[in-house]
Formats: sequence, structure tokens, C-alpha cells
Amino acid sequence: MKGFKLVLIFLSFAFFTKAQVVQSISITGNRSTKEKIILRELTFQIGDTILISDTLDTKTSSENNLFNTNLFNFTKVQFIDSLGNWNVKVELQERWYIWPEVLVKFQERNFSEWWKNKNLSRLDVGLHLNKFNVFGLNQTFQVNGYYGFTESVGFQYKIPYLNKKLTNGAKIAVNYSTQNEVFTDIRENEMVYIKNDSTPIRSSFNLQLEYFRRTGFYQTQYYNARYIQLKSFDTLSNYSKHYFGNENDFLSLINLSYRYKYDKRFSQNYPLRGYFFDVQIDQFGLGNLDKSNLFITRILGSYRYYKDLGHRQYWASGIHFNQYLTNDIPFNLQSGLGFNNYVRGYEPYVIFGTSSFLLKSNYKIALVKPKQYTLPLIKKIKKFSKIHFAAYWNLYFDAGYVINNTTMNSPYINRTLIGGGTGIDWVTYYDVVIRTEYSINQFGKSNFNLSFVAPI
Repeated sequence: MKGFKLVLIFLSFAFFTKAQVVQSISITGNRSTKEKIILRELTFQIGDTILISDTLDTKTSSENNLFNTNLFNFTKVQFIDSLGNWNVKVELQERWYIWPEVLVKFQERNFSEWWKNKNLSRLDVGLHLNKFNVFGLNQTFQVNGYYGFTESVGFQYKIPYLNKKLTNGAKIAVNYSTQNEVFTDIRENEMVYIKNDSTPIRSSFNLQLEYFRRTGFYQTQYYNARYIQLKSFDTLSNYSKHYFGNENDFLSLINLSYRYKYDKRFSQNYPLRGYFFDVQIDQFGLGNLDKSNLFITRILGSYRYYKDLGHRQYWASGIHFNQYLTNDIPFNLQSGLGFNNYVRGYEPYVIFGTSSFLLKSNYKIALVKPKQYTLPLIKKIKKFSKIHFAAYWNLYFDAGYVINNTTMNSPYINRTLIGGGTGIDWVTYYDVVIRTEYSINQFGKSNFNLSFVAPI
């Protein structure tokens, strides 16, 4: 009996350590997308040798890489044994690539702030005309416009692959906007606005050129140059020194930035496993070279970690930092906590400073595990009828700190801020995420918030 067990162990070891050569790769479902774009995301190629024990990891990584291109709703990679070789079958379901989107944006930083007054004049209604996957090469063209609190028009064109190796890309974007109401100060950590009901008091023009280089599957470097021109009219001109950093009623400057990103998340839109790291250096103004008389350097970055704990349980944590290398910063270039990064429980507040730090942690349980459904009424329209859906209950805890050495009188600067709460995330296809959260901070102040991105 003992000898029989040893034989079984030996045969199992021999089987799973057996290596086979990828003999062929067949792709189905790519009516628009070029094969070279798909092959770029596979972690193997024809002629590679893959162990039987490694096929699951190889399959999962390749499916995830394909899904993260945002070109497909569903991806499937199969390794089929054929006389001691691998025949690989890649099955895809493409997304709909022409999207007219009607968007409603809150001018407040989040839903809970807007809900306080429910002021319809502080909404933007926008139209995005998108053409994704142009020429089947994952290029994106967008024309957009907004009407309401902010009136704007713009376009962008992104080419992710400029060379034969599919590593270099570029983007150009232009935007022009006007506003009747402008955020000009912070009082007791809440935003202060000035406005003119009849005419715009600020215009903004942005021209952006970006070059990026993707190394392997997970590393990308971005080199960005922006020309920014801001003009003030009417009452805003009285705030020029504070707002623009000069006595003029306009500011024009060059913004240069470099960003390094390492993204190994399984599903970028709502990750449950993997990790993410990025660091960015921003240079606002070039002194006398761009005649802005500004030379402001900022360093920011983050690290985020996602862990599948098993039994429908997940953990995520993230660290964010933002550091200016100068103290004299015009108001329109200041940042801290309160916009994209904030301690949950402090959603109503803006906390600016020369340094800010944020720690976020999240425990979740899958109430509804990701499942695929077919909508019977439109089952013949494959790009829409087959969907996935999941729901997660969250318990979270955040902490933050903002350093501000000015004379600003605020209870929230230069001290540790703590908040937490609970909520439910709803996740479905075409990258839709809806978060409903109830948070409370260390001062006993609570609020309900609605968000449309992953919590960490």
C-alpha cells in the first residue's frame, strides 16, 4: 500500500511538472480588434514552453490583462492538450465602441455636499461623444461639452501604440471652459465661492500633450506637458494676488509632470486582488522661462494592496501622500485632503496644506459573488445582453494628516484625522461602480455619501 502511494505521488509530480509547447493560438469574438492588440496582452506566445502546473496562473493573468484594456466585457483563455502540445483558444466578447454619454456632474466635491442644498444650478449636464477602439487599435477619440455651472468644450485623442513593439503611446487633449462661480477660499474647512449670476468670472484654456511608455504588462511611464491659461473677470479680478499669485487678472504657465505606475491589480475598476504603486513629480511654472514667475514643485504618490481572504472576504489598504517643496502657493494650485483623496467621515470638508498623508483600509464581504446574467429581452444583442453583477458589504477605517504652517485657523490641520463607517458597493458591467456609504468621524459628525469609483 505504501508503495502504491509513492507511485501515485511520483505520477502526480511527473504530470504537473510536465512542460508543453504552445503550438497555436486561435482568437474568436474580435470583430473589430486587431489580433496584435490581443496578442500583446497574453503572457505567452507561440513557441513558449509552459508547465501544466502553471497553466491556471497563465490563463488568469492573460484574461485579466485583456479585460483591463477596457475593450471587452468578457475574456476567456483555454489551454487544450493536443498530442503533448498546447493549442490555446481565446474567446472574447467585445464592448460597444461608439458611446454617446449624457453625464450629470455635481459641482460640489461629492454627493453628500450637493445633497445639503439640492441646488440644481450647481449641476453640469454634459455630452461625451466617444469612439473607442478606433481602427481596432484601442485608440480613443472623444468630443465633450458641458452646460450648467461650468460651460466647456473639448476633445482628446489617445493612441496607445505608436511603434511595432506596442510599447509607446501618445495623447493630445484640448479644453476651454468658463464659470460664473469660482472656489476662492476656505473658511472653517468649507469651500467659499464668489459668483456673478449674469456673466462668467473665469475662463480656462488647457492644451495637453502626453507621451507614455509601457514596459511589459504592468509598468507605465508618463511624460506630460500642459499649457494652462486662466483669466479672471469682474469680481474675481480683485482676488488675483491670492488666487493667481500675481497682480494681473490672468495666469499662463507650463505644467510639466512625470509619473511612474506599476499596476498589478486584477480588475483595475474594482480590484479584489493585487497591488498598485505610483509616484508623480509635478512642476508648475518655469519662472522667467514661461513668464509665470512661479516655480512650484510637488511630489505625490500612492501604494494600494488588495487581498482575497477566502470565504467571500476581502481586504484592501492604501497609503497616499502629497508634498509641496515650497510654502508660497497660489490658491488655485493648492491641494491636500477633500477632493479625490479624503478621510471618509470628512467628506464635507476641504483641508489644504503643504503636506498631506492618507491611510485607507477596507474589509468587505461579497453579498452577491460576481455572476454572469443574460437579459432575456435583449439576448440577441450580445454586447449588452450578457452582464455581470456583484455586491459587497464594506467596513472601513481611514486616517489622515495635513501639515499647514500658515496662520489659518482650523481644527483639522496639524492633527490626526480619523473616520470610518460602513456601506454597500454595487458593481456591474461597462465599469459601473456605485458606492453607498454612511461615515462618522472622531468629532461625532456623520454623513451619507454616494460615489461612483472603487473605495481604494
